[in-house]
Amino acid sequence: MLFDSKPINGVSPNYRAIAIVGVFILTVWIYFVPPWGSSHPNTDGTYVAGGSSSSGTSPRELAANATLGFQTILALSTGPSWRSRGLNAAAKYVGIQVQYPPQPRNPESLVEAFQKIGAGEGKTTPAKGSATAWFAHLDLLKHFIASDLETAFIVEDDVDFDVNIKQQIRLASDNVRNFTKVTDGSPWGKEWDMLWLGHCGTAMVEAGQQEGLRYRDNSRCKTDLYSGWSKHFLRDFLEEDHRIVQWAGFMTVCTFGYGVHRDSAQKILDITAAGADEAFDVALSHACGTGKLKCLVVNPQMFNHYEPSKDSGYLSEVHIGDGQGAGADDAKVEKSMGTTGNIMQSARCKVLFNNRCMRPPSEI
Repeated sequence: MLFDSKPINGVSPNYRAIAIVGVFILTVWIYFVPPWGSSHPNTDGTYVAGGSSSSGTSPRELAANATLGFQTILALSTGPSWRSRGLNAAAKYVGIQVQYPPQPRNPESLVEAFQKIGAGEGKTTPAKGSATAWFAHLDLLKHFIASDLETAFIVEDDVDFDVNIKQQIRLASDNVRNFTKVTDGSPWGKEWDMLWLGHCGTAMVEAGQQEGLRYRDNSRCKTDLYSGWSKHFLRDFLEEDHRIVQWAGFMTVCTFGYGVHRDSAQKILDITAAGADEAFDVALSHACGTGKLKCLVVNPQMFNHYEPSKDSGYLSEVHIGDGQGAGADDAKVEKSMGTTGNIMQSARCKVLFNNRCMRPPSEI
C-alpha cells in the first residue's frame, strides 16, 4: 500500500499527497514556464523578450556559452588524430563543446571531375588536396542543413584560440550586434551570410573609406607580433589593442572558424558547389567581394590554426592530398610543441605543454 489510509485530522493521506503535488506543479509553472504571448523561441533556442533570454541572460553571456552563442560547434575532421585530440583538450580547458560529424569519403573520380570544372573556360581550378578539402566543407554544410538546427559555428580540427576566448567572444558579440543593429536577444543576429571569426588575414582600407566598427580588445595579438600577409593593414589602418567588425569587401582567406545560419548555409552551398576556383576559402572570398554573400569579419582573427613543429615532419592534409609527401606520425607530432600564429596565449599549448607558442612575427 502506497499510503497509510488512516485519516489525520479528518483528511485522507491520499488527498494530502495530491494537494502537495498540485502545489509543486503550480510553482514550477509560475516560475519556469514563460507566460503566453510575452516571449518566443528564437533561432538559437533561447527565449527573446525585450532583448534578452527568458532567464535574463544577456546576449554577450549567451555568446560565451559552451557553443559560443550558436546551437552547435561542428568540426571538420577526418577522424581522431593529433588535431582532434588537441582541439578537445583546448576546448575542455576553456569550456566549449565541439561535435565531430562523420565525414564521407568522396570517390576520387568525383573529386577529379570537380577539379575540371571551369578548366575549359580558362578559370583557376583547385589542386587535388584543395578540392578534397573543399568537398569536406560542402559535406559539413549539407550535414548542418539536413539537421534541425538553425545556427552553427564551423571550425577546422587543427584550430586554436586564446585562453581568453570567452571574453574575446563577449566583446565580439557586443560589437557585431551594434554594427548590424540587432534588436532581438540573439548573440550574433542574422544580418550576415557568414560570420568570419577565424581566418589568416583580411584586407583593410583607411578609416572612413570602409564601413566598420572598431572596439578595444587588449588580449588580441599585438601588431608587431603579427605574422602574415595582412600585417601592414593592421599597422596602417587599425589602432593597437583594437579589433574591427567589417564587411569582407576585399580579400579574406582561410576558413579556420565561421558562423552560418540555416538560410545562409544553403546560399553558401549553392555558390561554392559551382567550383572553378583555387580553393574553398578563395571562392568564398570572391563571393564576399562581389556581394553574392554578405560576409562579416572580425579582424584580427580570433581563431587560427595550430602548426606542429617542423621537426615532426608535419605536412598539412591539403599538401598530402596534393602529393607533396606523407603525413607525420601522430606520436611524434604530439611529443613536441608547435606554434599558433597571431594568438597571444594558445589554449592548445597551455593545456598540452603549459607554455605559450606564438609563431614568430613575419610580414609578406
